[in-house]
Amino acid sequence: MSVDASSAAQLDAAVDRYAEYVRTEAAQLQTATHQFADRYTQGDDAGARELYPEARTHWERIEPVAESFGDLDPRLDLREADLEAGQAWTGWHRIEKDLWPPATGYTAATDAERTQFAEQLVADTAELVERVATLTYQPAQLGNGAKELLDEIATGKVTGEEEIWSGTDLWDFQANIDGAHEAFESLEPVVAAKDGDLVKQIDDGFGAVQELLDSHRSGDGFVTYSELSPAEVKALADAVNALSEPISKLTSVAVL
Repeated sequence: MSVDASSAAQLDAAVDRYAEYVRTEAAQLQTATHQFADRYTQGDDAGARELYPEARTHWERIEPVAESFGDLDPRLDLREADLEAGQAWTGWHRIEKDLWPPATGYTAATDAERTQFAEQLVADTAELVERVATLTYQPAQLGNGAKELLDEIATGKVTGEEEIWSGTDLWDFQANIDGAHEAFESLEPVVAAKDGDLVKQIDDGFGAVQELLDSHRSGDGFVTYSELSPAEVKALADAVNALSEPISKLTSVAVL
């Protein structure tokens, strides 16, 4: 495939912009993770619970390119349901379960285990910051990553599987939409020159999803996911699916 010189320059600018976005979010994640880990190890469970979804926002925003992070993705974000036999469970969701434990059948982490979980989370996040400092991306990664993330929301995350203990799924959805939107905006100049109608469709789709998310806000955050009715969950899934359709065309228009 080939692109003209003007489009090539726009695509270079797009990936540079997105790489800077990833670096900025990773740095903010590192700061918030330190604060979260301190609260958790000091036994400030209420404070840790409050910071949990806010800190994870910075991780969820860069998920369109999470495959670039290699083994850090499962180390930081593996869900209990996805554990393989003998696999060590580390990361955000390991601590999530300890902060929002099941009513029965769960043994709370000891102080030593809390320290271990927190130190591993901090160390893995520091490694993430180091990795993204030099990572580069291809234009297709931005468009394809946004599409795959939207599909994951509509078919998987919408079930409540991501934040099964905390119910903070809507914070994740918002951050995922933020990250997908940033990928789109990075590519928008080159796409707009080729297909203005597609840009409008995508803009309208993001607007529709955002309107639904905003309807579930509570203070500076969101209601817990269990408060949504089945109809409200379906409406979110339908809106994300509707957005996913024009987003699926983003890469081909941008790079052809």
